[in-house]
Parts: sequence; C-alpha cells; structure tokens
Amino acid sequence: MPSKEVLQYYGMDHFFGRIWYAIRFLWRFFLDKLIFLTPVKPWRTAMHRWRGIRIGKGVYIGHEVLFDRVFPDLITIGDHSAIGDRTIITAHANIPSDTALKKIYPRKVMPTNIGRGVWIMPGVTICPGVTIGDEAVVATGAVVTKNVPPRTLVAGVPAKVVKDLNPLLSDEQAQ
Repeated sequence: MPSKEVLQYYGMDHFFGRIWYAIRFLWRFFLDKLIFLTPVKPWRTAMHRWRGIRIGKGVYIGHEVLFDRVFPDLITIGDHSAIGDRTIITAHANIPSDTALKKIYPRKVMPTNIGRGVWIMPGVTICPGVTIGDEAVVATGAVVTKNVPPRTLVAGVPAKVVKDLNPLLSDEQAQ
C-alpha cells in the first residue's frame, strides 16, 4: 500500500507525520524480522505487542506467524487464545501495482478480531475484517474469509462451520 495512503488513513499526511511513520514502520519491520528468530514464546508475544498488535493475557503465538505489517494495530487477540505456526493474519488487502483490477478489488482496511480462548491451528490464513468468536477452533490450513461464530469448528477453503462445539463445552462445564 503506498505510504501516502497509509499516512492519510492515520491522519499523518504532513512532514512530521511522514518522519514519525517512517521511524515506526522501520521499528515494526525490524521487530517482525527479529521475532522470526526468537525461540522464547513470551519474548515473541512481547515483541508483537511492541509492533502494535493488541494481545490479551495468556496468549500463545507460534513460530513464523505473520501479522499485517502495515496495520498491525488493527489486529486484536483475546485472552488465552493460541495461534499456530505459520498462520497469516491480515487487516488490509490492496493490489500494490497500478492495474485495472483495482476497480474490481478495491483496497480494504478493516479490523481483524480473534476472541477469547480461540485455537487457531497451524497454516491458517485470516482475511481482513474477520471476527473469530470466543472458544472457536480453526482447523489447519483453513482460509477464513467470513466471521466465525463462537464455539464452532471451521475448516476448509474457504472456511465453513463443520461442528458445533456448544454441546461438548456445555458437558465439560457441567462436570
């Protein structure tokens, strides 16, 4: 996404705004690369927070998870969720080249929210603007293009509900 458009989105389209954004972008880029080399889970989580991602308590973030590099502050992860290795979580979609396809697929910048107690298995892709409900499970390799209801298991490309977890979780709470 062109930096001018990002600066306009944040209301920083002025001289000092450009300087501040450049510093912030370089800092976030540096952290992103460092995180890939960090074997210690709490350090990865802390560095993702420093990048601007809103992360709750007790969250597990696996290795090589890619969060949106331009708009990490539009991603929220609820308490006690787990994000599997090599997952991609985005908050924007944009065709960077000058092409007629931009008319068909305009830029999207939308918050992406992951609820409390969610389990995202490895290799999942989560598209911009998606909300994953509390205690939902996203199966390995799924591509999530629409909101996921709480307490459901979704799988596939695109992800679809394959199981209602309410009866199983209700039984567990009764015990």
